Amino acid sequence: MQTPLDFLNTFRVELRASGIRFAITSGMACVHYGLQQTTKDSDWIVPPDQAVGVRSLFVRHEASLPPWAVRYRSIFGAPFEAEWIAGGWTSHLSVRTEGGGPDHHVDFFGRPPRVKHWNVDPSDPDFADRDTVTRMKKTDRDRDWPIVGGLASQSFARNDSRAVLHLQAVEPLRRAWAATPSGARETACTVRPLLAAIDRTADDDRLEFLVRAERIVWESVNRGRYGLYQTAWKAFYRRWQQAEDCPWPRSMAFADQHALVTAAARRYDLPAAPLTAAARVTVYETGLARAAVLANLEPSDIANLAPPIEEMLP
Repeated sequence: MQTPLDFLNTFRVELRASGIRFAITSGMACVHYGLQQTTKDSDWIVPPDQAVGVRSLFVRHEASLPPWAVRYRSIFGAPFEAEWIAGGWTSHLSVRTEGGGPDHHVDFFGRPPRVKHWNVDPSDPDFADRDTVTRMKKTDRDRDWPIVGGLASQSFARNDSRAVLHLQAVEPLRRAWAATPSGARETACTVRPLLAAIDRTADDDRLEFLVRAERIVWESVNRGRYGLYQTAWKAFYRRWQQAEDCPWPRSMAFADQHALVTAAARRYDLPAAPLTAAARVTVYETGLARAAVLANLEPSDIANLAPPIEEMLP
């Protein structure tokens, strides 16, 4: 019976053999980097234009022996189509590789949140690099932030200059900032305005307070971003179920299920890219306003501390 790690290794070999560019991210990447022991699910970054190749791989395996059973999960996010995953959606599938075996939950990102350009680990290019995973982990979930700090600490130990953009603990943050060349400091401060406060804040407790306030900004903006997609999905699903009284999920071949989901998404207006230019500004500004309340800071202080919109909602 395949374990989640067995499936991960099987599937990565299959993708590589099919010539599909990908990167394993999130929980399994954290296992790879030694920051988690286990995880049941696997998350994959795939360029949007290669979604069709992954779907073809699934269809081939449904026709092979032993056949795979590939299904959209009950809350499936969006169709595994280029136009939706390029718009920031995630596609949630389950894959069973053997009869009586477990369902492996597999999530696909085409445009991972908070990441402008994703990269792979030089030592194992099947995995997203630490910087990519760190950015994806800046969510509103408490359990993700120790991972942010842990990955950043590893990056700092490996002399990765980007670590200063993510470190959460005061002492290594001061050391990383001291090691940042003067010529690189202005750019770093543009990306992470908090860094400008390090030299003028001798009190470690005050600096820790600012780091925590910065985290609240990330959490608040991410909550708004996620809420935008969640609201769009619920509205679409409600329209679909009311119009067709369609029981879901259905047991059918993956290609047929994909066609059904995609047709429904088009017919009942699941927006391909909910984070429009206007929505992006609203999410950012609303997130900063909420963060000011939660951090008990003036809005101007939060604005001076917050990473720019291009960093938080690229």
